Amino acid sequence: MPLYLIAADLDAYEAAQRVRLDLQTRYEIALDAGDEIAMRRIKRLADDHDRTHPGEPPVLAELDGFDYPAAA
Repeated sequence: MPLYLIAADLDAYEAAQRVRLDLQTRYEIALDAGDEIAMRRIKRLADDHDRTHPGEPPVLAELDGFDYPAAA
């Protein structure tokens, strides 16, 4: 496999991880502030990310104390 393809795959993986971390951080900040509107908006963004990245654990499921419904 050419090196540029490996680099492109690694870049895509790192970008997805940055999005996950950003959503988790933004959700925790909104949770600490009690901002329910921001929490709902971030949850929708996280759900959209989960739909476009099947096979990965849900973004917000990694947060301690987040009650995420179990996958069927």
